[in-house]
Amino acid sequence: MPEQLSRLPLFAGLDPAQLDVVRQGMVRLALAPAEVLFTQGDPAARFFVLLDGRLKVTQVTEDGQQFIVRIVHPGELCGFAPALGRSHYPGSAEAMVESRLLAWPRARWEPLIGAAPSLAFSAIQAVGRKLDEAHIRLREMSTEEAGRRIAHLLLRLAREDAGPDRVSPQPPGPVEIPFPLTRQDIADMSGNTLHTASRIMAAWEADGILLRARRKVIIADLPALEAIAQAQS
Repeated sequence: MPEQLSRLPLFAGLDPAQLDVVRQGMVRLALAPAEVLFTQGDPAARFFVLLDGRLKVTQVTEDGQQFIVRIVHPGELCGFAPALGRSHYPGSAEAMVESRLLAWPRARWEPLIGAAPSLAFSAIQAVGRKLDEAHIRLREMSTEEAGRRIAHLLLRLAREDAGPDRVSPQPPGPVEIPFPLTRQDIADMSGNTLHTASRIMAAWEADGILLRARRKVIIADLPALEAIAQAQS
């Protein structure tokens, strides 16, 4: 176990005594696709590190609208309400694909950041990304039409998961976002209605910009999608 932990970027460089602190109270979890890890408003009893898979974090507003606020990638923290001084989870987390996690009870947060300060830094980074994404979404919703918002979203997701090399025009070929996304997901994340997102993406499939795939997004013509994202309203 210490050797496995030390291979995770969050715990790289820790000595055996620090890894022993990390292991205290730690358990492993496995989630099936669509299985819920925690629900908005639940007591924040645990925090997590995603080993592999993908999680979708959503929030429901007072008027009942649901928004996807974050996709959790391998190696990232999730459910870190203790780091924010919150007693309840501000959102819900659900597995998008089969996922494996490490979990600790809430009381282990302070001992863990004492042994592995990178956890606190990771929490700060995650909060920063959420703020950045919220600002980007607000700006796009106020200044860009629906198609540009969806194009920007798909390009961001491809870059987040695959790195910039995979989304450059060279070499040519389809670029697949390697976790399932429904049209409703894309509508929620881009600030559109399901009808609008479905209409736009169907048109892009007809034009050969996207490939038709069930619960997958495959970009067939990256330069065309980039041109849509960069077009002036």
